[in-house]
Amino acid sequence: MACPRGMCKVFYALKEEAKNHFPDNPDVKYSAVSGFVFLRFFAPAILSPRLFRLRKDNPDSLVSRTLTLISKTIQTLGNHVKKDVLTTSSIKEDYMVPLYESILNAEHVNGIKMFLDIVSSSSNANAKDPEAPIVLKEGYMIKRAQGRKKLFAVKNFKKRWFRLTNHELTYSKGSDCSALCTIAVDKILAVEKVQEDSFHMQNMFQVIQPERVLYVQANNSVDEKQWGDVLSNICRSNHDRLMTYHPAAYINGEWMCCNSQSECQEGCTPASGSKQICLTKADVDSDREMERIHSLFLANIDKLEKMRDSCVIDSVYQGPGFEPHIHIEDHKSCYKTVQSIMDEVITLEQHHKKYVERVQRETQYGSEHSPIGDDNYMFGGQYGELLTDR
Repeated sequence: MACPRGMCKVFYALKEEAKNHFPDNPDVKYSAVSGFVFLRFFAPAILSPRLFRLRKDNPDSLVSRTLTLISKTIQTLGNHVKKDVLTTSSIKEDYMVPLYESILNAEHVNGIKMFLDIVSSSSNANAKDPEAPIVLKEGYMIKRAQGRKKLFAVKNFKKRWFRLTNHELTYSKGSDCSALCTIAVDKILAVEKVQEDSFHMQNMFQVIQPERVLYVQANNSVDEKQWGDVLSNICRSNHDRLMTYHPAAYINGEWMCCNSQSECQEGCTPASGSKQICLTKADVDSDREMERIHSLFLANIDKLEKMRDSCVIDSVYQGPGFEPHIHIEDHKSCYKTVQSIMDEVITLEQHHKKYVERVQRETQYGSEHSPIGDDNYMFGGQYGELLTDR
């Protein structure tokens, strides 16, 4: 059973984390992996075969319905639901009960667990890739000599042919020449830009390794971004990835960015993808985002109404010649959800309209909040004018 090594590493990490957090529940490790495998890979491929290039055209409504039921069945089996836990009340389609009863037995459940154990085993996670190297990007760039300790040696720049595969980064004198240097992908700690004043050269980036740094100049800014992106993506899951780095070079006995004289000094700037950067990006203005969501719902209130009405029509009549405009799995739940959203959106907009009217009524022209020449306060919210009739 072949599974990409990167996926095996992810599955193994998920299983170990689940075991550590829930030591008293032996089935949690299977739930963590199966939820990832079946829900994120198998189910989408079954529901959208065209998206995964399994077929050229979209299936019709009847085939889509069948694929939906198959996806739900496989997902249920992937969740290793035991037969005695499954009840008729938990199944929305009564005609699916015999199928569930036939597949949710000890043989199939143990087979799923064996499959999950194989794809998340430590041996597969740590094994070498069996497939041949895949060239991701290659081309000429200029690199700076690495780590020469000769007396009076000057680290010069030379043009080299770089080739990046899913296993390693190499450079040579030409595209047909043997590699002069090979850097394993799992040994790359970070890939970052280099400040221009370090070498007075543009479009430079650095490939940071455990013992040295490779400085490279791309042909142009577009090439620099492409190389930086593909290198960063392929080494993003490395365990020893740096949290900080030096944006400038180490020249004449000191780092030009922080003036530290120790070549082994820890970096002075957060690296791309580090926790510091991630936390900064997660700083979201919740009020602004809620306002945006509300505006989207309000702008599409007519579409919500059509979906609500479609739930009512489809649940009443599904006779010969009936062709639903919208494919809805559970009409009752969908109706309740859409109606609840509409009620909240309309209520919120009505409150907002009253607030705007009150502000307009209490605000005096020429005051601090409405200076002379600023007529913005006169334009109130008009979104809720038609909502009172709904």
